Amino acid sequence: MHNLLFVLSHALVFPQQPNIYLEIVGNSNSEKDWAFFAPHETEFVANQYVAEKIVDKGGVFVVLRQHGERLITFNINNKEVKIDPNRMFTRHGRIESLKKQNPTISEQSPLITQAEQLAEKLSHFVLASLNGTKPPSTLVAMHNNTNGYTGDGKDGYGDVSIIRYQKKLASGANYLIDVTQGDHDEDDLYFLTDKNDFATTKQYGWNAVLQNPEVAFDPEEDDGSLSVYAEMKGYRYINVEAERENNGQGENHLSVQTQMVDFVFTLLEDKNK
Repeated sequence: MHNLLFVLSHALVFPQQPNIYLEIVGNSNSEKDWAFFAPHETEFVANQYVAEKIVDKGGVFVVLRQHGERLITFNINNKEVKIDPNRMFTRHGRIESLKKQNPTISEQSPLITQAEQLAEKLSHFVLASLNGTKPPSTLVAMHNNTNGYTGDGKDGYGDVSIIRYQKKLASGANYLIDVTQGDHDEDDLYFLTDKNDFATTKQYGWNAVLQNPEVAFDPEEDDGSLSVYAEMKGYRYINVEAERENNGQGENHLSVQTQMVDFVFTLLEDKNK
């Protein structure tokens, strides 16, 4: 039994492990040139709103599901192996994520090899659902983060914040080429690959980060994320990040993230005119 949370959605089951599935709203073969993806089940603040917008405007929204947790768990030979599903889109990213999430398993273990192969198949499964018969030019990711960031001196937690990105850029981080801080909470931001999208979000007072296209060629910056994959394959990529409540800290910034989604649709529709 697969739990579906959205009206007018359907499930697509991962053949290699049936407790992993995609909840899909809309149609990847529509004439709309965009696809939305939510890789982490714990990051769902505005997903219902996105589903409603897709029903209204077209395109497709794909949510990766298993058991309500952030990580995906593969069952291999009666053993569990975990991976971050936003690190599975390149081989290097898959291996590094498997090492990080499974520190008790030797890197040389056949389990890691099998898990990497399974993760590759899962990434292809997801991408096929996003691409349809004619791949869209734009991939939009839905994410939520925690309040502040670890080491911010304010009891923050996590690693996503416009202030942290500013510090990363100032210290010479190679995966960034620009950061703008607008009028919103530090945890509500766009992570972008298109310089025109960056200029527009900056103009309208949003927090935004512009990824360095060199990540497509620099092995040191290959983390297997969808943003890196998008850069490698020539997709326009938009990540909609907003704060969520986590273990009693922070708040779900639903109203802000819905505004951010609306703004994304203005970007998408302007480019499709």
